[in-house]
Amino acid sequence: MTASMLTASFKFLFDRASAVLDRRAEAKKGDSKQDQAKDAPEELAKLQEAMRALNVYREHNLTLSKEDAGLVGLLEDVHAELEKILGEPIDLEKECRPGVRVEVENDDVTGGVTGLRVGDVAAGGSADVKVRNRDVKRGAEVTGMWIEGTLG
Repeated sequence: MTASMLTASFKFLFDRASAVLDRRAEAKKGDSKQDQAKDAPEELAKLQEAMRALNVYREHNLTLSKEDAGLVGLLEDVHAELEKILGEPIDLEKECRPGVRVEVENDDVTGGVTGLRVGDVAAGGSADVKVRNRDVKRGAEVTGMWIEGTLG
């Protein structure tokens, strides 16, 4: 696994597992027995435990390294438990293919903001651009992605 694949896998698995756990917590509040019946408590407990450990990496902005056996093991655990809970395989190579990821956040935009401008990207390339602005002033310009040429 390359370093960029590890980083992409971490983000994908962390985000997916967080969403699953959030939905389960909401279902539990609403006492939705139908939704809860799909999950074995043991699988959710394992997922929560692995997520607590992964959250340490995220909170402390620790370096993600493929040589970190503990990190790789945690990601494998999250991956396996998610597949059990969701009842379907998760193809990490497909979900986490290398690409460009850009996140831009602004409070006030008075001039111009461009999330990504690309002249050319190798075949199969991908881009994930998120631009969040609180207030865009009159005459300001926000562009999420601008491609002159071919992305993939």
